Amino acid sequence: MNWTSQNNKNNFLLYTLKWMGVYITIGFIAAVLLPFPASLLAAIGGYLVVNFLRTRFALKKVGINTKQFFDSIRSSTANQSATMYEHNRLRYYCMACGNQHREIACPKCGSKMKRAG
Repeated sequence: MNWTSQNNKNNFLLYTLKWMGVYITIGFIAAVLLPFPASLLAAIGGYLVVNFLRTRFALKKVGINTKQFFDSIRSSTANQSATMYEHNRLRYYCMACGNQHREIACPKCGSKMKRAG
């Protein structure tokens, strides 16, 4: 094992342990300060907020603007919603004779071997 792969494994382990510590701390603080049902909701809310902020920070670090990213997703799904059920069906072709069909066996030659195209 070379030095860089060992260094990457150690960095990943430290990164994972750091965030596990943050999550455990959020849960512990919520459990100590609040009664049971509220502490559970606060811990889950804290986890969600931290995950949202981590993801946003990671996307910014890579160079992706989150507002533009989510706007592009929203606009692409809005354009697809009208044609959601108008998609092209998968076509099956018999491998023996080349006939296009949707049955289990080819109606022309009776072969059950088919390919998608």
